[in-house]
Amino acid sequence: MKFDRYLSFGSTLLALALSMPTAAGASEFLLVDVNGSAQIRRSGQSQYQPARGGMRLNTGDLVQTAGGAQVRIRCSDLTTTWTMNSNLERGVVWGCPPDGGFSLRVGRQSDNTLGGIDPSIPYVTTPRRTFISNSQPIIRWNPVAGASRYTVQVLGDDVNWETEVSGTQVQYPGTPALTPGVEYRVIVEADNGASSQLDVGAETATFERLYPEDLEIVETDIAQIREQEFPEETEALSIADIYIREDLLAAAIDTLEPFVASGTETLEVYQVLGDIYRYVGLNLLAEERYERSIEIATAIEDIQGLADARSGLAEVKAMLDQPEAAIKLLTQAQSGYETLNDTERIEELQKRIDDLT
Repeated sequence: MKFDRYLSFGSTLLALALSMPTAAGASEFLLVDVNGSAQIRRSGQSQYQPARGGMRLNTGDLVQTAGGAQVRIRCSDLTTTWTMNSNLERGVVWGCPPDGGFSLRVGRQSDNTLGGIDPSIPYVTTPRRTFISNSQPIIRWNPVAGASRYTVQVLGDDVNWETEVSGTQVQYPGTPALTPGVEYRVIVEADNGASSQLDVGAETATFERLYPEDLEIVETDIAQIREQEFPEETEALSIADIYIREDLLAAAIDTLEPFVASGTETLEVYQVLGDIYRYVGLNLLAEERYERSIEIATAIEDIQGLADARSGLAEVKAMLDQPEAAIKLLTQAQSGYETLNDTERIEELQKRIDDLT
């Protein structure tokens, strides 16, 4: 069924991932937790950097432990975890299954989606460029100044539903039922005449329901993650990866945003959300999350994280027609990758700078 649903979605949502610097075809690993002193050296870089729980790793990265340290690494199959003891240096793939990993993507320049940039429009925030897991999704949109009521429609081949509300969210009642394999669109119109259809990203702001057999796989994999007793935020990042693998981007957002509301200082939470928001066409939200990523990465002196966040924010600035700001951020990111001797990323960003010049 998954093959069919990808065809129906126009192949716009492929197998996804969450790391701006991840090369095409790379796999996603996650540093679950670190007990003691450990460092990582990323593929293509010559400098080690301190390891911490929540860091994303890729094929070719090395982990080094010392002095009784122990780390856990979640493999690229998104469910298997292996433990690395002290005084060792291993590649992240060392304790993982030989195959079965996922090559994921989201956050690259090619995934930029313009949208969610005009506060005067009630643009849809969820569900937007995503699959959903049930037939009663919560629909949310951007609040419009001066509007007191909104008309909301859900439209598809087998659905023509409409309601009027005073808030900025409503739950679809489940009838008519949403059919897997059918593309649906939400239209929101404020009582001042502003419509979500005026959003420059309105054409991509659609959703589909996940097939039941795919949802069973998701639930099984999430249960396996929960059984391994990860730290709370690392568990959330792992579960978000599983949602992203199945294009359940709204669920991934709902998994991570509560940590933002509680004031988390975990860099990867903001970076992942920035990447997702940029992909689905919610660029003002992406801008906010990347900016917080930059603040945190600066505070903890995470050179890689800072360069990644600046790269992501640069893409948002480019879409917001701010090329000078984008070039400045890309140049700053280049400086970070130069410190890490990451020549591949330096060259990639130079090409992007040339495109914007």
